[in-house]
Amino acid sequence: MGLEDDLYEELYELRENLREERRQASGRQQQVCSDEALREMAQRVPTKAEDFAAIEGVGQRFVELYGEDFLEVTRKYAITAANGSSIDAEAAQTLRELEKKLININKANRLLFQPKLSRKNAFDMTTLPGADIMGLVFGNKRSLKLVDSAKGPDAVKAYKHLNEIIREVNREQRDKGQYDLYVAYPFVEGKMPDGDLDIRAPLALFPVVLEKDTRVITLKMDDSRDAIYNNTLILGFIKAGGQNRPLPDNILEDYTAETFMSNLVDFYGNNGIRLEYENRFPEPFVEYKAGEFPKYSPGETRLVPNILIGKYPTYSSSIQKDFDGMLAGREINGILNDLIVDLNKSDFLSDFPLPLTEAEMEKKGLEASERDMFYINSLNSSQESILTAMDRGDEIVVQGPPGTGKSQVITGLITSAVMKGKTVLMVSEKKTALDVVYSRLGTLSKYCLQIDDVANKESFYKQLARMLEAGTPKTSCDVDSVSDSIDNDVLLLDNIADVMYKPGEFGIEPYKLYSMDRWLDLSDKRQFDEYKILKDNIEPSLLDLKYPVVKELHRKFADPTLMKNFDEYKRLVAKYPWMTQMKPDLSEYNIGEMKADLLDLEKQMSEWKSKGFMGKLFSKGKVTREATAMADRYFANYNEHTVNSVMDDPRVYFDGLDGYETYSARATVYGKLNADEKNYGDDILGVSGETKMSFTDSNDRIYDWILNDHLQKFDASHKDIMQEIWDFESIIADMDRKIAQKRELCRDKVEEVFQQNLKYITESKRRGDINRIIESKRKWNLNKFIGRYGYELFKGVRVWLLTPEVVSEILPLEMGIFDVLIFDEASQMYVEKGVPSIYRAKKVIVAGDHKQLRPSSLGVGRIEYESDEDDPEDDVSAALEEESLLDLARSRYDSILLNFHYRSKYEELIAFSNYAFYGGRLYVSPNVEEPERPPIEVFRVDGLWEDKSNMAEARKIVALLKEFLTTRKNNETVGVITFNSSQRDLISDVLDEECASDPSFGKIVNDEMRRFDNGEDVGLFIKNIESVQGDERDVIMFSIGYAKNSEGKLMQRFGWLNNRGGENRLNVAISRAKRKIMIVTSFEPEDLQVDNVKNDGPRILKKYLQYARAVSDGDRGLADSILQSFGDDRWSVPDEIGASKVADRVYSALTRKGYTVERNVGIGGYQIDLAVKQNNRYILGIECDSHLYTLDSSTRERDYHRQKYLESRGWSIHRVWTPGMWKNPEREISRIIEAIEKSNDRR
Repeated sequence: MGLEDDLYEELYELRENLREERRQASGRQQQVCSDEALREMAQRVPTKAEDFAAIEGVGQRFVELYGEDFLEVTRKYAITAANGSSIDAEAAQTLRELEKKLININKANRLLFQPKLSRKNAFDMTTLPGADIMGLVFGNKRSLKLVDSAKGPDAVKAYKHLNEIIREVNREQRDKGQYDLYVAYPFVEGKMPDGDLDIRAPLALFPVVLEKDTRVITLKMDDSRDAIYNNTLILGFIKAGGQNRPLPDNILEDYTAETFMSNLVDFYGNNGIRLEYENRFPEPFVEYKAGEFPKYSPGETRLVPNILIGKYPTYSSSIQKDFDGMLAGREINGILNDLIVDLNKSDFLSDFPLPLTEAEMEKKGLEASERDMFYINSLNSSQESILTAMDRGDEIVVQGPPGTGKSQVITGLITSAVMKGKTVLMVSEKKTALDVVYSRLGTLSKYCLQIDDVANKESFYKQLARMLEAGTPKTSCDVDSVSDSIDNDVLLLDNIADVMYKPGEFGIEPYKLYSMDRWLDLSDKRQFDEYKILKDNIEPSLLDLKYPVVKELHRKFADPTLMKNFDEYKRLVAKYPWMTQMKPDLSEYNIGEMKADLLDLEKQMSEWKSKGFMGKLFSKGKVTREATAMADRYFANYNEHTVNSVMDDPRVYFDGLDGYETYSARATVYGKLNADEKNYGDDILGVSGETKMSFTDSNDRIYDWILNDHLQKFDASHKDIMQEIWDFESIIADMDRKIAQKRELCRDKVEEVFQQNLKYITESKRRGDINRIIESKRKWNLNKFIGRYGYELFKGVRVWLLTPEVVSEILPLEMGIFDVLIFDEASQMYVEKGVPSIYRAKKVIVAGDHKQLRPSSLGVGRIEYESDEDDPEDDVSAALEEESLLDLARSRYDSILLNFHYRSKYEELIAFSNYAFYGGRLYVSPNVEEPERPPIEVFRVDGLWEDKSNMAEARKIVALLKEFLTTRKNNETVGVITFNSSQRDLISDVLDEECASDPSFGKIVNDEMRRFDNGEDVGLFIKNIESVQGDERDVIMFSIGYAKNSEGKLMQRFGWLNNRGGENRLNVAISRAKRKIMIVTSFEPEDLQVDNVKNDGPRILKKYLQYARAVSDGDRGLADSILQSFGDDRWSVPDEIGASKVADRVYSALTRKGYTVERNVGIGGYQIDLAVKQNNRYILGIECDSHLYTLDSSTRERDYHRQKYLESRGWSIHRVWTPGMWKNPEREISRIIEAIEKSNDRR
């Protein structure tokens, strides 16, 4: 039984026991609850008393009498389902240490201490005496014109200050989805009860929006958010007092000018902060420098009527509240425990093992099966492996380098999980990441809840209402049958690979035989006659040898010296066969003696022959004894025949001994040969004798004949494989059609699943209450609504897209309420930010790229940094970099690399990043066409470095922007990236001036900044590197900024770039462009002195600027040499002819027919073997099987995904097969020409 059945049985037993207890106590049978109610409890697992209100047949009396009994059982099963266990001392201590990093009870937190007005974060309303701010906040006004810059210098100053705040809050909203602008009134001054911290904090925050045009800035009340009290201040007092109690509901409701202040004093008084109310008008905000703040006693407070417009992040306490809850609950789930164990022993910035290769994934059982995958978008092989890994493990890291389809695979993970009945939580601090996935879900997004700002109630209720009003989807078809059919196609491709491209019975991959063999055409008389000679002269046993042996025979006998020795040996043995019987160790002296003995024997035989019959009869024995003695002295093996032969003709032996020295040397060589080698050498002599060919040619013919014999046998017995090869294009087309069909079926099916799950809301007995709240004008805040109706929501809404702060703010702290948790942009998330989400999940996927930005205080870190400097990041940001969730996860979990790059149209845009940061492991499509202008252009200006900015570069950037926006042909998108925030702000100022002086251009810029595409923000941005991760645009413009100062010196302070990991920022910046990069710089790369720098960042920057200049100048050779300098072993620079015999033959045939063909097209290791070019465009890419089947890749990647990827990048691809090229080359060339013509027709 499964957990649900087990739970039902235990609940059933509990109910029966309760019935019996009641019967014995009262004498009457008690109902308790129905079987249907038990079944629903087992299915939905209530964990708190409020959940019973959603279960049919269960009322308040049940909850009062039996609720805790049943919850004790269901909570136990909920923990079991989440793989929960008691938290041990080490894990508890780790959680406490992580919690300390969250505690923002310090002077850096503006909600606790605001000594000064940061220009980007706050504005004193008392400096605008004519503005009725109190009337706006407490009256009926909904908007207020704050300033008109046409009314004098003070108005211009105020306009600029407010404009900086507008930029900052808008930038934060684009990056994180949070609009944190409030009117803060009044303030409190004093000191925390423990005396450790001065306080100067707002007491109430009223949500507002600032809007501007070229002259006027208007302030409006924001009715989509609630006015709130400062819970961060209350948390500070709780911590300072050593207490541990829950925070109050801090929403300010039904306030008026008359009741506001007394209600405020009561609220804080009830929460441990005593305030004295004084009826005073707003006072100017006094700025205090270090050491000037008034002295207060511990716990002393004073209410001050300051009123500011400011940026106040209000989520600082929600995540910490979750840590308190986890520690108090004493339970932890498996995936969180696995993550944080031995946390202090991890080196977060080190390079951990590389992500798994295709072969490693296959060994781990992660090879893809269609049955296991559901998807609504196209996937590549690495993305498929991730979907498979999700099913086979609970902890995965997805390494997603720039532009590799990370959001696409997250969409696949979401839909696959939903199809399998699971709930999904996606978490990212980057609003862009949530927006992109929401957009990728297409029409299915209406079934998902995306919440990046908990204060935006209107968005939440609109999404929920739209979801519940969704129409009934069409009934979906059977996905499994299509999946099985796709798997069958893959099996056909597997079969080709297994039979043709893996070693067979002969001991070699059969396809190699085709390329090595001279294919015999037996209809040709000359070839037939040659074949017959070979057949008659070749030892049959040679056909039983394995290929490695045959190959070695061919190699060995290609040595002309060996064959010369072999031939001489055979000739001597043929002429003097008795030499083989002689002793092998006879010296030159022995041979002389033997010659003398032979002369003596010859003399004796001559005398014997001259005698008469009787003389011969009586003297023969003596001569025979002499001959036998001689044979015994010089022959190792002899018999009577040997002795008689020597006696018959001693002169033959005497003459033969002149060649003995040669024979002895050749016999030594021959003796070292094995039987197969001797047979092979004999066959060479035989064929050479019959055909008059040289030994070398005879050796080659025999080798070819043996290979051909095996090839003919293979060909005859594998006609099915040959047919599958000829049908390859049809198989791929069939797969493509079925995969497209499956995508649509999955979309229909997953919509059906979404709809079926909505019944938990639409059929809930509380549906009427839910509808009333959705439709009411005064909406509940989100945590109140979800707290009341979460039981229905977590069953009915299967996909939630949230920020980590929103997770802690609105979701109950319950272990395993989500089946699957997906983090995106995890390299920018602190570990502690992700912990509460992991606690709420059963399975976790951590996606990001450890070669991109890590979290910092100026990105999305723990605190908001305040200092006397407006631009601190040059000095402190990199130093504040710390461990990210991704860094920790990849040291604990297996990683899978997304390796197909999609973003950049031109390979030059991503090549540097690929080789400098990823070791050339990314698949990057070669350019299918040559752009009119270089993909990277460098513009040199004579800039000056003043106040951490460069005016000349700012003006050049604005000029380029204006030219681009007014002349673009295809409505391309654009973004500007700077290396610091001062340069960012300067460019924004110059752009504002240009827009003010040219209103028509100003309208273009305004429209471009607010541009969206399918819910994704694709508008013009001007950002520094810290906040650009996750963005992409068609065109990216860089302002390097750094330049010589007024003294003519180029500062060699590299700031963040010179810290460990600082180069990751550069990687982020240079990988944002889809079509073009434009770099504005004030120096040459060689001006950078990087020989003695500590870390790699400055060196990589210098190389990148050199690379960019080479691309801009059209110097491909220099650009390639810079890439090669990173030492990637995948880089190959083949010679002009090429290594592949198949490619050689195709190249020669096509060039003879007048086609322009290029070899090894592409940068680095991901190249196309041959490409046919017309009019500066490649019209056909030709890939040779011999190359593809040597790659370490799965069948799906090699045969399907590689081709589909290249086609998606604009290529037409044709595969050439070695068997076809050797059996019928004319037909293969004709097929290529036909493919060329088809490609031309499509264009």
